[in-house]
Amino acid sequence: MRHESPSTQKAQRFWPAAAAAVSASLLLACGGSSKNDAGSGNDGTTCADPTDVIITDDTNYTLSDSFTIQVSTLKDDTDLVFDWSQLTTDFFGQSVAPATDINTVLVSLWNQTPDEIEAALRLDNLPMSSLVGAITTFPDGTYTSQDLLHFNELGNSLPTDQLWGFFDTSNANFHYPQDQYTFLVMASTGKVLGKGARMLSLFHIDPNATQTALDITNTSTALNYTVDLHDAKPVYVPASRPAVTVDWSQMTTNSLGNTYIYGEITQAAVAHFSTASIADLEQQFLKLEDIADGWWSGPVAAGSSIDLGTLVDANGQTFPGIDSTGIWLAALFCTENCNNPAPWSITFLKPCSQ
Repeated sequence: MRHESPSTQKAQRFWPAAAAAVSASLLLACGGSSKNDAGSGNDGTTCADPTDVIITDDTNYTLSDSFTIQVSTLKDDTDLVFDWSQLTTDFFGQSVAPATDINTVLVSLWNQTPDEIEAALRLDNLPMSSLVGAITTFPDGTYTSQDLLHFNELGNSLPTDQLWGFFDTSNANFHYPQDQYTFLVMASTGKVLGKGARMLSLFHIDPNATQTALDITNTSTALNYTVDLHDAKPVYVPASRPAVTVDWSQMTTNSLGNTYIYGEITQAAVAHFSTASIADLEQQFLKLEDIADGWWSGPVAAGSSIDLGTLVDANGQTFPGIDSTGIWLAALFCTENCNNPAPWSITFLKPCSQ
C-alpha cells in the first residue's frame, strides 16, 4: 500500500561568498519476511546475531516527492520587494510565525529552468555547478519584508553596480537570458544557507513586467509525496537489549533512489509507535517525531554504523531496547549535505528469540 499526499567568470565576482556557502550546504540484515505488517510481535524468528544488524536495500522504504513552485515575472531594474508576512504554513504543513520563524531569506540565481529546478529538488540534487550566486537577508524579528537594495552578501554590503548586472536586462554585464536562468527565493528557519527551508518561490525578470513585489505565501510551493512503508522487510533484534549496532555499509540506494553514501549519514533515531499502524505512519509521514510515543536520537560521528544504545530522548533517557508492542523503527538521516529532511532509510525492528 502506498500513501499519496498533496502537501562564467563574471558570475564569480557576484556574491561569491554567499554562493560558496550555498554550495557547501545545498527544501534506515538480519533476515525477515517479504512484507512488513502493522505489528511488532515476536513471530518465532531466531536472532542471527544478538548485537549486530546489517541493513540492506530490501529493508528500506521508498519515497517519491515533487514540488510545484509558483513562478512570477518581476520588473527588472527595480528595487524589488520580497514579502513573507503572509507565510503562516510551510510546504510541510507546519505552522510558521513569519516574524520569528523566518531567519534567512535567500535569493539565488541558477542556470536552470523552473521545470529543471523542480525536477532536481524532487531528487534532492540541485546541481551546484548551475548556481550563479546568491544574496541574503537575515530577519531579526523586526521586519517581514525586504527590498532588493537592502539585501547583503552574508551580512556584508553588496556593491549596487554589481547587483544591477543581474537584475537589469539592459545592463552591459547582464548575461542571463530568462529562458535559461531562474531566480529561486528560499525563506528558511535558521541561518545556515540552503537549510531549514519553509517556503520556496521562483521568478524571472522582464523590462515589460509591472509586478515589483514578490509575496511569499502558503501557496508559493506545493509538496506532493508518495511513501511506501509496507514493502520494507523488517529486521530482528533481541527484545530489551539497547546495545544493538545498526550497520548501513551495504546500503546502495536511499529512499529517494539516489546513491546511498554511507558517510553522509549524520543522525540516527529509534521511534516507537504503540498504537499506530503502518498506514497511520504513511498518512502522517511528515510528523513521525511528533506522533511517536518514544523517540531516541543522536549524532553519527563517523563511519557506517551506530550503537542504538547511545541514543537518548528529549529528557536524556537512553534507548531501552524494543519490546513486542506496537511498531519500532530505526531511521537514518543526512542532515548536513542534504536539503530533504526525510530519512535516507527507515528500518522496522522486531523482537527475535535468543
